[in-house]
Amino acid sequence: MAQRPRNKRRRRAAGSAGGPGLGRGLAALALVLAVAAVVVFLARRPSRPAVAVPDALAVVRGVAVRHGCAPERVSVEAVRDAAGPLSQVTVHAPRRFAIEKFVLDLEAAAHNLGGLLERRPLTEAGGYGLARLEGEVGGARWRILVLGEEPPRGKRAEGGRARAVAGARLAIVLDDAGSSVEVVAEVARLPRAVAVAVLPNAARSAEVARALGAQGREVLLHMPMEPIAYHGPGPGEGAVEVGLPDAEIRSRVERALQVVSGARGVNNHMGSRATADLAAMRAVMDVLRPRGLFFLDSRTTADTVAEAAARAAGVPSLHRDVFLDVVADRQAIVRALDQAAARARATGAAVAIGHVHPLTIEVLDQELPRIEREVRLVRPSALAGAAR
Repeated sequence: MAQRPRNKRRRRAAGSAGGPGLGRGLAALALVLAVAAVVVFLARRPSRPAVAVPDALAVVRGVAVRHGCAPERVSVEAVRDAAGPLSQVTVHAPRRFAIEKFVLDLEAAAHNLGGLLERRPLTEAGGYGLARLEGEVGGARWRILVLGEEPPRGKRAEGGRARAVAGARLAIVLDDAGSSVEVVAEVARLPRAVAVAVLPNAARSAEVARALGAQGREVLLHMPMEPIAYHGPGPGEGAVEVGLPDAEIRSRVERALQVVSGARGVNNHMGSRATADLAAMRAVMDVLRPRGLFFLDSRTTADTVAEAAARAAGVPSLHRDVFLDVVADRQAIVRALDQAAARARATGAAVAIGHVHPLTIEVLDQELPRIEREVRLVRPSALAGAAR
């Protein structure tokens, strides 16, 4: 009888020892079965299609067309800047293009795609235009440039190739000089045919203008004029503004010419509003005509009447065909320079406008020997018909 309690205790001990081990095994088995069930569920579930990166050209072109811009006015190219590759879309805006509505719609389109486009000052890239937006959409970097100009239209031969015109001439003007006298030495590396336009309201304007003239270089007055809208610094003091009395406009131009002494011609700094105003342009031409100066229309708007006003007043005139440095990128400047040379070969003459940026001067110094084998560099006055 004494053995029976001992056997019961052994059976209880054995049962208590096997209980936790069995529980852990069952828990592990349950975990394995749960994982297997999840794997089977995911394998059988229909896979979601990969989200495609939106095409920059298609998106921008779609918005532009809704605003009355022909599809062929919107182009794209793959470029690279310091931050890496990006899609650069250029929109050549037609006349009366509602730029602010276009920008708002483009920002909304990017937002709807889960991206963000932000308006940037045009001066960051150098050059003129109506708007510049940059951002990331669908994991890709976009840059949108809206230019207020007509796309190049050279004479075309069969097969779409431009027919070269004998004796093609190219004039180059570098804007925005006057802030620093160091630019005089930098520009000295370039052929004398390259002209420089000097702002009248910069810190060293008069000194820079005299030094450039002493180089034997053609100097222009880079006359500040009122733009439609701008983000950042405006045209500055003494600008030609719409609505001013004719006498005041004439006085401002005369004072500017006194600062930029020896100027052979005048071109507009900004001026997308002023150059579209016939009364303002007539007042400007009243100053230029008796002095025998020419006018170079920088074409900062498709609505410009400046060249028409010059012709009506008997003032020699010409207009810009290509901006060299809308984007401060080496390859972009080279492409723009090639475009200007191609335009000259196609039509006989062309005018390219850049800025006195170190990068622009460096590219011209390196590339002009090659360009001069294709076209002849001339002073802008030669294309305007003004006496040299």
